[in-house]
Amino acid sequence: MQLLQAYLDTKRHRLFDSKLKVFDASIWLHAFSRSTIAIFIPILMLQLGYSIRAVIGYYFLYYLLDIPLTFFAGWLTRRIGARAVLIIGSFFSVAFFAVLYNLSANDFVLLGLLALFAALYDSLYWVSHLYLFMVFSKNDKNISRDASILAIMRHVAGILAPAFGAIILIFFNQKLLILISTSILIVSILPLFVVRSLKDKPPAVKLKRIKFFNQRHVSRDYISNGLFSVHRAAENVIWPIFIFLLFANIKSVASLPIIISVTAMVFTYFIGGVAKAGRQRLILIGSLAITGVWLARLAIEGPMFFYISVFLVGLFSIMITIPVDSNIFEKGEKRDALSASVYRNASSIIGRFILYSVLLLLVNVFQVSFSAAALGVFLLLLLNVSIFKTKELSPPKKMASPS
Repeated sequence: MQLLQAYLDTKRHRLFDSKLKVFDASIWLHAFSRSTIAIFIPILMLQLGYSIRAVIGYYFLYYLLDIPLTFFAGWLTRRIGARAVLIIGSFFSVAFFAVLYNLSANDFVLLGLLALFAALYDSLYWVSHLYLFMVFSKNDKNISRDASILAIMRHVAGILAPAFGAIILIFFNQKLLILISTSILIVSILPLFVVRSLKDKPPAVKLKRIKFFNQRHVSRDYISNGLFSVHRAAENVIWPIFIFLLFANIKSVASLPIIISVTAMVFTYFIGGVAKAGRQRLILIGSLAITGVWLARLAIEGPMFFYISVFLVGLFSIMITIPVDSNIFEKGEKRDALSASVYRNASSIIGRFILYSVLLLLVNVFQVSFSAAALGVFLLLLLNVSIFKTKELSPPKKMASPS
């Protein structure tokens, strides 16, 4: 917490300027509200009596709807402004919690409605949120530092919220947890009505889609994000299900995001300070390491290793997410911030959608998803290897000494 507070008190970061303290509080409360229950959602479905295939079907439908809605969110943000879209997205999150509260065994109508509200929330909230982040860090010489601060905020919520959620589930019940999460979420919306001086309405489209991706390194960043999202889907949904079925208790699942967040929050500080020229090296090291972790998970059985692997994933994931996001945000600011936000969200969704599309057709969900995660991160590694042949990582030429 001291590390986070030190950043919050640093005036030089525009993201945490005094004029935006209220907005920052809203974002943190929102992250805390969602984090209290996010990792438990597939577990709650299993406890209600849904099969693993039904849970996979929910995520398949969620991301199927999310793809077109992400582009709709971009259009709507350009029409009415990011703050309004952020508020609308937050209300869809409240609607999501309302449906989750009333969800019962084998009610596939409500399960479909849950997927719809999840997609509406994800597209509207995150497209507008990431756009505002890029606007706030505009012209900042160190976008990596801003991206790391944004990540630290999420990780602080990620430490506290799952533990809080687990305590509620262990000593009370899931309906109370949903009510508390919803209440915090509603409180997080209120500051958004107060902050009215934000320049949140994007200008007209600067570049057509073809021109936006006309440089190879721009396409590489979004493909990298999509490939890494396969790992995220397996790590954030399938792995918790695997751990829950293995240990058959909520405590075992609650510890996963806590381990990841503690590891990532500390390491994020150092990654955020890495210069632009070092980003690709970090991506290569991180992707190679995470590929090794997934392969080890397929070969090694044992509770101690499973939790050690979570620690390692939290550590090495930061080596990928901060550099990739920094590249996307940096180029997005120069080209078109809203388009960058839309394409980043879309690439992330498509990677997840592909994984759940495959899993929906198979019986052995765990082995296939773990293998797919390893393959996705390995392909990310191969995609970024070529960068060593470019001038970006080549040593600077020595200047000729004056005669």
